[in-house]
Amino acid sequence: MSIASSIVALTASGKLCKYPLRSRQPAKRRLFLTETALKDLEDQNSAINILGVRGFIESAMTRWVLGQRVFADDRGKPRFLKRLDPPPPEIWEIRVIEPRVQARLFGRFAEPDTLILNRFHSRGVLRDKKKSAAHGSEWQKAMNECEATWNKLFPGITPFSGPGIHAYVTENCDDFAI
Repeated sequence: MSIASSIVALTASGKLCKYPLRSRQPAKRRLFLTETALKDLEDQNSAINILGVRGFIESAMTRWVLGQRVFADDRGKPRFLKRLDPPPPEIWEIRVIEPRVQARLFGRFAEPDTLILNRFHSRGVLRDKKKSAAHGSEWQKAMNECEATWNKLFPGITPFSGPGIHAYVTENCDDFAI
């Protein structure tokens, strides 16, 4: 089964939800939420809602879907979109850094301009990557969970992989160092 037909089937079964864009502008990129990510977003008792960052997260997801400029960098600069260091490979994060309480939206690319978000994490729960680089770090656990969810939803299908950010984000992407 192709990735496109898998997405259609998973959306029909409720295992994926296409991000409900609330704009009159047309979508230029695609974003899908797993059941867990949707629960993170909509459950009033989730950390995202308790900490009051849902609006910032929705703003980031809307920015992605509308095709607005995203800033990405493979060189470790703090940007909107970042590929995390493996293992496992091809785990990406949307970085919501505007409020004091920051969030990270973990996911993988199904194809160019199509992102599947697995889960939302508050930055405080993930802690400092450098200080907790041990195998059992919260970052590593979150990345492994993202991979496991992908493998459950898309058995035998590897996530999209490209040579650089412009293979993933085909337009309106800035990868210049500041």
